[in-house]
Amino acid sequence: MSKDKKYYIIDRQMLSNSVQGVIKVNDLVQHEYLTKNEAIKKIGISKSTYYKYKDYIRPFFEDEKVRVFNIHILLEDRLGILSKIFDIIAEAEMNVLTINQNIPIEGVSDSTISLENTSDSLRKIEVMLEKINSIKGVRELRVLGGNGFTS
Repeated sequence: MSKDKKYYIIDRQMLSNSVQGVIKVNDLVQHEYLTKNEAIKKIGISKSTYYKYKDYIRPFFEDEKVRVFNIHILLEDRLGILSKIFDIIAEAEMNVLTINQNIPIEGVSDSTISLENTSDSLRKIEVMLEKINSIKGVRELRVLGGNGFTS
């Protein structure tokens, strides 16, 4: 493994159509149990594109060992917004380990929350993040990292 390797967290929307196609193929293979060739055909990318990128793409929460991770949230100063976030976290069976929230400046505050995944379902993390991100007043949500992530 090269020491020059660097890893980034990037929003899927920023990826090329080819890379997004590879992600979709991998999802079909893993969740719908299609063969790689069937999934490639269904998505409509070339085999050469798939095999060019397949070893470089994997979900952020791929590893079952993910237990503790941090999220950063940019919040509008709205009554009860943090309470809604904590309700979603509890519904997903996560424990809040730490929270750091700055006072609002110009109606917006930063919050960093360390969470512990108490479930074996990593999909719950993804659903939780989607629900938090959909709350009115959440301007930005980023996963900062955590334990169990492999390179």
